[in-house]
Amino acid sequence: MSEYATMSEYQTKIKEQICEILSRPEREELTFDILDTEKSKRNKLLALKEKQRQMKVGDIWQCVLGNYTGFRDLKIGHKTGLDILSEERKMAIELKNRTNTDNASSRKANLDKLAKYKVENPEYTCIYANINANTEEKTMNFAKKIILHNGVEIEHRVGTEFLKFILGDDMDMVIDFVKKTIDENTV
Repeated sequence: MSEYATMSEYQTKIKEQICEILSRPEREELTFDILDTEKSKRNKLLALKEKQRQMKVGDIWQCVLGNYTGFRDLKIGHKTGLDILSEERKMAIELKNRTNTDNASSRKANLDKLAKYKVENPEYTCIYANINANTEEKTMNFAKKIILHNGVEIEHRVGTEFLKFILGDDMDMVIDFVKKTIDENTV
């Protein structure tokens, strides 16, 4: 369980992990396409770099929220397949950076994992969470929704509503710290 006596200890820990995530090597080899041109290869390389950046940002959010007081980052390969757990607050979370990260089959698989966890742990609140919606308005003003999946209630939380629910009064400070840390450690 991640417990830090001070916000400073928490920030030191997540800064270290953010830097580690950002320093992961990136692929630069493009898949071959017989119709490639120099222009299309440049565009494909930009798209590849952006996709890799988005994946790192998703990992950063899992680290930031999973190391917040009372929460545990389950990392990759946990038996539940979920991202974050809080025994203290009785929450299980599947976290995505954007509302369009999951296609229909991935979303179903993620909701299946949450529903299974809820059936096995009825005292837990299971949350399908997205940090960002497709617009600023939706990200800033999303109201919690209930998804009924396999006969089980799963909360859908997005954006500032979700972050405020997890981080409380620390939300703005944590967002600013993460933005600054990413900015200072990228080119």
